[in-house]
Amino acid sequence: MSIIEVEPLTSVESLPAGEGAALAWLGQAGFLIRQGGLRIVIDAYLSDSLADKYQGTLFPHQRMMPAPIEPEALTGVDWLLCTHGHTDHMDPATIPALLAANPNAKVLAPRAEKARVLERGVPEGRLTLIDAGESVDLGGIVVTATPAAHEDLRRTPDGYVFLGYVLTGGGVTLWHSGDTIPFPGLAEWLMPFRVDLALLPVNGRDALRAANGVPGNLTLEEAVELTDEIGARAMIGHHFGLFDFNTLDPEDGARILAAMKPRAEIRLAEVSTAFRVRPAERAPLSVLIVCRGNICRSPTADGILRAVLPGHRIDSAAIMDWNVGKPPHAETVAVAAARGVALEALVARQIRKTDFEEFDLILGMDDHNMEAIRALRPENGHARIGRLGAYVAPGEETTIIDPWGQSRDAFEAVFDQINTACERLAHFARTAQAGNGQGSSRDGLRT
Repeated sequence: MSIIEVEPLTSVESLPAGEGAALAWLGQAGFLIRQGGLRIVIDAYLSDSLADKYQGTLFPHQRMMPAPIEPEALTGVDWLLCTHGHTDHMDPATIPALLAANPNAKVLAPRAEKARVLERGVPEGRLTLIDAGESVDLGGIVVTATPAAHEDLRRTPDGYVFLGYVLTGGGVTLWHSGDTIPFPGLAEWLMPFRVDLALLPVNGRDALRAANGVPGNLTLEEAVELTDEIGARAMIGHHFGLFDFNTLDPEDGARILAAMKPRAEIRLAEVSTAFRVRPAERAPLSVLIVCRGNICRSPTADGILRAVLPGHRIDSAAIMDWNVGKPPHAETVAVAAARGVALEALVARQIRKTDFEEFDLILGMDDHNMEAIRALRPENGHARIGRLGAYVAPGEETTIIDPWGQSRDAFEAVFDQINTACERLAHFARTAQAGNGQGSSRDGLRT
């Protein structure tokens, strides 16, 4: 049974509401989304402002396809979302007309781009700012910002310059990645949301474009791999067909997809088409934390997550069998107790192949853990695998060292690192549950 239902669409403004989420492509990275009772526009470029700006240059930005709708004709909009400040995502010729036609609409944009979004025509009273890791309730849909690397993972004192957005609500979770290439930790940030539909750019990148100020994105192959890595049910590829120097030929895309065997359902965006994803019921996220011996690092994460994610299945395990049946290390227990986390009831066990079917997420601590987990993973295992340290700071291959045999200071430093990672992971898991009406959020996003 298809995850993405497709039907002809006579006009963008006629996109029907209904169960789950409905989407219409606006060209490039733009979409109209109907979800959770809201009409949301993201990254709309509905003008020719770039053709005016780059007339007579190597890349003149002439449209290959017309805008599917004039911005002033796109009415009933509740929110405009901009992932970053490039003109084809935050268009000064689209934003004022769209906001004038929708006097109650608000705008969500990166905190790092506040000055730019105000200059592009957004009144400050209608603007909400966000940074990676934060969540905002739009009034039926919860948006969580994820970092993006538009060839670089750029950050200012105010936050990340490039973002993606996870939209949860109406029983469906969407992820618009913004403009990005692969980078360490990106997949882990998405895994707890159990994305139904990923919207990913597939125009690729090369040295010529980069040398002329046109940063690139995922290739189609990378987008498919990322979709499967995060465990998304489906993906729609976009960011092509608008400018001849920065596109993917759909026929080439079809050949690429025919040669791949993705787990997810994959489509390329089409105009005059309504896409729909219906709700999917899920049990609360289950997480297995793994380290070498299951007496120091993994039981620490186990205890923290059990405390902050009640109702979720949380467990921990070892790569090796040295400590099976033993309690956590005494120093680990003491450090955790001093911070209000009880570990005394935990008992070490070894990871099993069945864990890859019983858990949604399996997280290791270091290179040795990850190598062993990948070696054990069955070919079609259900669990997504990654590093717990990815939740500490995006874009870094964060290793959480084994404190065994070291000083109390090392145990305390490891606890703090694990606690930071677990808090972010728990925030994502709670937000995903609350945004889809499966419980309340402890972060004040929903009541």
